[in-house]
Amino acid sequence: MSRTATISLAIAVTVIIGAVAASSAAGSGAATPRCGTTVTSGSGPDASIGSMPCPGDEPPVVHPQVVEPTPGMADVHPIAFDTAKVGDDDRTVTIDFVTGVAPCSVLDHVDVSYGADAVTITLFEGHDPDAGMVACPAIAVFERTIVTLDQPLGDRAIVDGAIGADRPA
Repeated sequence: MSRTATISLAIAVTVIIGAVAASSAAGSGAATPRCGTTVTSGSGPDASIGSMPCPGDEPPVVHPQVVEPTPGMADVHPIAFDTAKVGDDDRTVTIDFVTGVAPCSVLDHVDVSYGADAVTITLFEGHDPDAGMVACPAIAVFERTIVTLDQPLGDRAIVDGAIGADRPA
């Protein structure tokens, strides 16, 4: 058999095997990827990439980046936080929140106001006016800031000043 005929036969067999595999997958629904493999969903800027977990896998542990306020940001506005955990001293509050990437999203300052029934904590962020023209990708960043209250929390609730909602302490 000539080399050209062998190559043509190999291509034909490959196409037939591919067609059979595709029709088999289409007939039974999408095949489930093996555990540990990369899984892509969607395309273009709306695509997401993940990994198929294996049985017994623990979910990944996300460690927030600890940040301190940097006053002087531009277009400062309040942002909501996710959790507020009070330390054993009843004065240290660890606040976790999701924001964007610096210099586009920078914690500017934290306001704390004390009431009889609640302590309201409000996070304010803006963008760095000295950064110039930069691209601001839509990437979420898990951050943490630590606030020391002027007085013990006691039985008061913690209220998120950006949304007015009580947060478990």
